Amino acid sequence: MTTALEVRRLFNVTQETRFHFNHWYGKRKHVVAHVMAHESVAIHRITADEVEAACRSAPRPGPTDVPEIREWRPDFAFAHVAHHVVEALGRLPGWPEFREFCEADETARAMLWTPAREVIAEVGPEGRAALRNRVVSDFLGFLRDVYVVAVLRGHGLDVRVHPLADTVFKVDAWVERLILNPRGGPQRSEELLLRAMPPFFFADLGVTGSTQVGAAVLPVRAQLDRAARRLHGVLHPA
Repeated sequence: MTTALEVRRLFNVTQETRFHFNHWYGKRKHVVAHVMAHESVAIHRITADEVEAACRSAPRPGPTDVPEIREWRPDFAFAHVAHHVVEALGRLPGWPEFREFCEADETARAMLWTPAREVIAEVGPEGRAALRNRVVSDFLGFLRDVYVVAVLRGHGLDVRVHPLADTVFKVDAWVERLILNPRGGPQRSEELLLRAMPPFFFADLGVTGSTQVGAAVLPVRAQLDRAARRLHGVLHPA
């Protein structure tokens, strides 16, 4: 289990992270209360096969061509919603169940369903399809990140994730003091954590290929397998 307190103790250790955390902590109290109470458990049990099954259940998103929908920023980030759904269910749902849960569950409804209906009411009927496409795209992006974590954990790496780390400290995933970016490219957290002592280290998974699984574009499994073996060498050198 990974708690918000553990995340705060690990990452809130530089002047930059303290500024970010204090700024976030003083804003939306309902968001802060939810995230600080969140415990990541089920997310760490998800397998790569389960992610692939969820990918096949999702529709292909179309364009998000309505400016009000593209710029929509509800109080809760999609990561907050997705992590809540996984922990509440105790597993990773497919798209139909995810959608149904967000309508039925009181917390998820307040986080996503109600704000979505409010913005659709403001924009009009043309906003409905655009918003659905945006949420589907966010769901597929979440699945991609979880797939990377699931494959690496399948190789025995204790990779962790938590919405506090993601949305406040810009840490997508980590194992011990090694920060990972499942999406590849620059590390979002490097500027915040560069001056930490003891230091954090930042790993490039080196995954460049992709493969289509249902509606999702996932990293090539063989490249992730090689990345996992490389990380084992970095973390536990002979």
